[in-house]
Amino acid sequence: MHTILTATEINRLAQRLSRTPLGRSASVAKAAERFQRLLAAQIGPARAADAATAILSAPGFETAEGRLVAEIEADAPNMAGDPAPAADPAPVAIAKPKAEPKPESTSAPNAQRRPRNADLEAKARQSELPPPPDFSAPTHARFRSKLEGLIALAERGDAEALRAATINPVSSSPKALARYRDLCITALEARSLKQA
Repeated sequence: MHTILTATEINRLAQRLSRTPLGRSASVAKAAERFQRLLAAQIGPARAADAATAILSAPGFETAEGRLVAEIEADAPNMAGDPAPAADPAPVAIAKPKAEPKPESTSAPNAQRRPRNADLEAKARQSELPPPPDFSAPTHARFRSKLEGLIALAERGDAEALRAATINPVSSSPKALARYRDLCITALEARSLKQA
């Protein structure tokens, strides 16, 4: 069978047909063979050969996945013993709610994160010191002393010492430290401007 899909992509399609976890296939041919077997068990051997050819010859994974979903949904009334109607509006109504939450869920964390950063920056410009980052996780253990030093400098109001603190922001912990230090410097400079 000719396919431009990879063995991994075919395995992902096959996983949609199986209730148990599937292992990797050694080759595209083995993955396609397993996919055809699972599809035949789902929609019957008569339709499976043509459907598998149409699905696996699709120009990309998303198209193949769409064709597979269409085949499964077209077969759903037959599995219940009912005749398949020409155009069943139920799958469309079911498919839309599944597709809509994805953009909301992927954009929600970013939407929540940006206003928080902007809020912290706005408060720092109004001379309010930011809260220190949460370094309670074990991954931050070796940076806790550095954070304590920055907190002490910020509470003392020593912007020059904060500027002199060297931080190499190469991982998440130092990046959080650098952000905290920069916000503290902004807040302390705003305080000095208000007092002047």
